[in-house]
Amino acid sequence: MKRNTFFRIGIVAWIVVIFTLCAMPSSDIPGTGLNIPHADKIVHFGMHFVMALLLIGSLKINARLKWSTIVGTAIGFSILYGGAIEILQSNFFNRSGDPWDELANTAGAAVGCLLYRPLERQKDKWLARRKEKQ
Repeated sequence: MKRNTFFRIGIVAWIVVIFTLCAMPSSDIPGTGLNIPHADKIVHFGMHFVMALLLIGSLKINARLKWSTIVGTAIGFSILYGGAIEILQSNFFNRSGDPWDELANTAGAAVGCLLYRPLERQKDKWLARRKEKQ
């Protein structure tokens, strides 16, 4: 699969996954069985961390934008999408919208943006080592 196809399909699928999970009633979401304080914030952070990585990958391949524009777009999209979901949760999904969830969303996207390049370098090193072994 081409890299740009991977990112395009990945970002659309991930956006659908986030929406589906956030639209489900809280009682339908399976628990981990672990008693982790603020586990839902960790989940929000992780969902938007992955979304930022996929957005950056897609924008980097498919758009000729400066790095700062790519990062701004990824964080801005996360803020808008996460905010829209929180509004939908509180008004339509029989769940409560939480500004702390929005903060976790934004933090996850920001950390995803900060770690994209180091993760990409590690991936490139891993692929080079793998190629040498063949």
